[in-house]
Amino acid sequence: MKKTRKAALAAIGAAALPALTALPASADPAPPATIQVVSTPASCPVGTMVVSSSPGEGRISLHPSNFKVSAGKDVPAEEAQKSCELSLRLIMPVSSTWALESIDSRGTANLGPGVVGEVSQSYHLQGSTRHHKIVHTLKAPNDTLRFEDETPLEFAPCGQQRDLNLETRLRVKSPDEAGAGSVAMEFPGGGTTYNFVYKTCEPPEQARS
Repeated sequence: MKKTRKAALAAIGAAALPALTALPASADPAPPATIQVVSTPASCPVGTMVVSSSPGEGRISLHPSNFKVSAGKDVPAEEAQKSCELSLRLIMPVSSTWALESIDSRGTANLGPGVVGEVSQSYHLQGSTRHHKIVHTLKAPNDTLRFEDETPLEFAPCGQQRDLNLETRLRVKSPDEAGAGSVAMEFPGGGTTYNFVYKTCEPPEQARS
């Protein structure tokens, strides 16, 4: 297995780039690239995450240190729902572009009778009119959860810097106060992995011919 390296946790301004046209997807070698976490709100601070990035394999994994929802007697209602919102930026030569290919979700669930858990993954490419959401419902009994979801390929426009906006949301619902349960996607074994595919862009002079 190839070693992963820590992702750079800093935003980089987008430069003005010439227009390019994407060629059909192929098994081209991965371009030199970095994957960065460019923003995150107080609800999901970067400093509380373990982040590993392997751009050559088109992958970044995010493992929050405290991302768990719970329901039950004496548990505050606000603990039944949490979300983690952030943006990713892929930096690479203008001769290549990228698309989200799949999302892998891992965690644990401990649900009592009648208690229902929910894991949802939402994503949106900056500047696109398309918004995507994947929802998984969990029912008792449950233990380890793992979902591998393929995503429709929506490539960033060639020669343009676009961020990928992401949200992971956890919920747990109990039919009454007696019902108890929890869902967690946190370090060390839980979290989300985003997998990307790369594509070569056609030079402007070829696009005009």
